[in-house]
Amino acid sequence: VTAKLEAGFETSITDYWGRALSYQLINATDGGSEYTFSSIAMDHSFTNGDVPFPILVAGSRIPGTMVVSLNSTVYEFNPFELGSWDPTTFAFAPLEYLGSNFTAGTIAVGQSCIRGFDNAGYIMGTSSTLFNQFLLYYNASSLPSFISTVLTEIAQALGSDNHDIAQYAPNPFYHYNNATNQQAQSALLTLVDGGEDLQNLPLNPLIQPIRGVDVIFAVDSSADTVYQWPNGTSLVATYERSLNATIENGTAFPAIPDQNTFVNLGLNSHPTFFGCNASNTTGHSPLIVYIPNGPYITQSNVSTFDDAYNNTQRNLIIENGYDAATLGNGTLDGQWHICVACAVLSRSFFKTGTSVPSACASCFLRYCWNGTTNSTIPSGNYTPGYILREVIMASGSSAATSSTGFVVYIPQDCRFLTLVVGCVTN
Repeated sequence: VTAKLEAGFETSITDYWGRALSYQLINATDGGSEYTFSSIAMDHSFTNGDVPFPILVAGSRIPGTMVVSLNSTVYEFNPFELGSWDPTTFAFAPLEYLGSNFTAGTIAVGQSCIRGFDNAGYIMGTSSTLFNQFLLYYNASSLPSFISTVLTEIAQALGSDNHDIAQYAPNPFYHYNNATNQQAQSALLTLVDGGEDLQNLPLNPLIQPIRGVDVIFAVDSSADTVYQWPNGTSLVATYERSLNATIENGTAFPAIPDQNTFVNLGLNSHPTFFGCNASNTTGHSPLIVYIPNGPYITQSNVSTFDDAYNNTQRNLIIENGYDAATLGNGTLDGQWHICVACAVLSRSFFKTGTSVPSACASCFLRYCWNGTTNSTIPSGNYTPGYILREVIMASGSSAATSSTGFVVYIPQDCRFLTLVVGCVTN
């Protein structure tokens, strides 16, 4: 980060956040400090089509503001480009040459091209930088006042200089699409966590008509309810955005019910398919397989603001995610793997006029939202019970299963709990 600053580029807390992520997510010495996101495009596994095409999402935040609205410009990073399909910016810049001085889409004759700005950790950090949300969160939290005051002062100091977000300077879209691009006149492009506009599921790049995606598996670990479980808010946000004529830019999205319906009908407690009838949407719309987070074996509804986990808790959360994706490795529905295959083939059935196999018809009957709504306010706070059998955490890394519906968790390092609930040791 120091080297980047000394080279004449803006730095922010996201640079350090990106380095921290790199040590966790990049399997290389020092977290792959010299790895770039654009280098993925040159990897043999990628060029051979043997690995997925990664797309990361970030939201635009106008300098001097804290809140990101639903009609803010959505940007995507892929191994080739950074840009947006939205009619505001509607442009892409070559990722490899970020940091170069683009003006109106070109680099002036005689100016140097810059490479290496797209550090892989920084790109991942940009997609998850939500330090401005710390300020919003702590102002409304119930933390002890002295803690809240200190954290607020830090966040305000960062936010006043736009150091709480990711800074892309020079702005690759400087003086480009001046009539619609909200940051066209700024030498600085400021980006934040892609979920700050409520679209916590990064669906926007996948519903672009030109990509023709048939099915999306939307794994939702959002903290929408009081106890931090999802209630479909992200899908609702993307659906509402697709109906906004000023920003949708030709995208189509299946009809999505309101959040109360999600809870009242249990659509957030098990996988649900949206958009099963392709003829009901205007334009191409993928089938959405919605897989919400739930307590299969552990309380996986951890807060975004939890900053430390021991390996045992981490592994349990990952296993819980596996159970959510596989319905307990098929124990909750022995035909789930067939239903997944049917979801993948659903749009092909429609495009080719192929009759839907009876096994798929049965799957769609069980998992497709049938259009029913119940918008009454749910009674009480949403508190789902264990879907499988919970794992009781003991001190250290040992664990045992139980059917009592109660979980005991004692961390290896008690310091992380002392401020809020004290600590119990054995």
